[in-house]
Amino acid sequence: MKQLLKALSALGIALVIVFAVRAYAFTVYSVPTDVCQTLKRGDRILVNRLSRAEFKKGELMVFRNSSDFIGRVEAVPGDTVKLGLLRYLIPQTCCPRCKCNDCRLYMVNLGKGRTLVYRHQVIGRATKLFHLPF
Repeated sequence: MKQLLKALSALGIALVIVFAVRAYAFTVYSVPTDVCQTLKRGDRILVNRLSRAEFKKGELMVFRNSSDFIGRVEAVPGDTVKLGLLRYLIPQTCCPRCKCNDCRLYMVNLGKGRTLVYRHQVIGRATKLFHLPF
């Protein structure tokens, strides 16, 4: 009886640790639609929730607006982007009133369009794991 109780308590502790790691450190997502040439619908990605700052061009990020989205970073703070005939500068801080050094704004390609993402919307850095064809 003692061995069964020890085994069940070890299993319970292991489950708590797994759920904590999944909730706060790493999460696996399934890509809902085609994002770019490298990510297709059905791909599985690993999201590192601990890595949420200092993205570089070409990296994948998962962010939350009204729901979770995945996209590829196209422009980082300080870059100039051209939309039509106009040029825009991605600001170093997210808004003129914000003097926080940690605040960033990124231009992200979602596959169907582009959007600006604030650092506080970022869930984490994404890495492609594998593709399931169904």
